[in-house]
Amino acid sequence: MNGIISLAPGSIGPAIAHEMILRGDLLRLSEEVIKPFYQERVKQTIAVIRRYLPEERCLIHKPEGAIFLWLWFKDLPISTEILYQRLKARGVLMVPGHFFFPGLEHEWPHTHQCMRMNYVPDSDKIEKGIAILAEEIERAHGESDTRATR
Repeated sequence: MNGIISLAPGSIGPAIAHEMILRGDLLRLSEEVIKPFYQERVKQTIAVIRRYLPEERCLIHKPEGAIFLWLWFKDLPISTEILYQRLKARGVLMVPGHFFFPGLEHEWPHTHQCMRMNYVPDSDKIEKGIAILAEEIERAHGESDTRATR
């Protein structure tokens, strides 16, 4: 079914899109509705992240228009793969960064220090997810501190 919908769409959708392009409506819709919506959503999400995670714990790559934020946990004492597993167990899904660096010639620590986060879900889900993320990051640092003092 996905193949049919993606590869052989009916003619009504393309006809509507074609007309919107000809009239300039698609560009106007993008500039006046879609872009401001996502700009506001990313701004709100960054504000929530900063309420829970200071820059010492989480840096945010500059958002450049996608529906994702890249979070960098530079000093995280566990890999983002382990963090992913902990978050998943608590119902939060974020993608570890190492999946996005295929074919590197040399190992790069950054690939295991960053995660991709979707900021499109509603604000309540974002807030709950970030709160859980912050708890797991603090837990990882606490475990590391405990091991260091032994």
